Amino acid sequence: MSPFETFLIVIAIIVVVVLVLVVILPYLKRKGVDIEALIAQVKQALAATGNTLDTIKPFLPGIVGVDAFDKILKSAAVGVGNAEKLYLIGNLPPERRKEEARKFIKDAVTLAGVVVTPEVERLIDGAIESEVLKLGHALKPADEPGGPLPVDA
Repeated sequence: MSPFETFLIVIAIIVVVVLVLVVILPYLKRKGVDIEALIAQVKQALAATGNTLDTIKPFLPGIVGVDAFDKILKSAAVGVGNAEKLYLIGNLPPERRKEEARKFIKDAVTLAGVVVTPEVERLIDGAIESEVLKLGHALKPADEPGGPLPVDA
């Protein structure tokens, strides 16, 4: 298996985790399953997923996508945190948090030498969603506006 194939497998695993959060959690809540315990397990899985790239990166030398993905993840943590802080002190309306985080991340990765393509924008959006979940915002039921997951950064 080539290093690029390994990288694609890691990305596929991350996508599956996000899809499970979007589809399975609302279904389980309707069935009466204890979502709080599941959320605690998901948070642990997200933390492990974030560390996975750091673990496998030495085995994937010279793959541009890994470095770009790493830069996106690090910029997302700072960008989402910055947007949230601006919101909390009243300098940013809540509906502009995701836009502000996205702008910060794009600027940061561009300065780091990453060309922003549609694929990179999708990675940025996914990284924003992951970071928002790490903030600990409450999940909304699927039938409420914005549910099942908070989509604004």
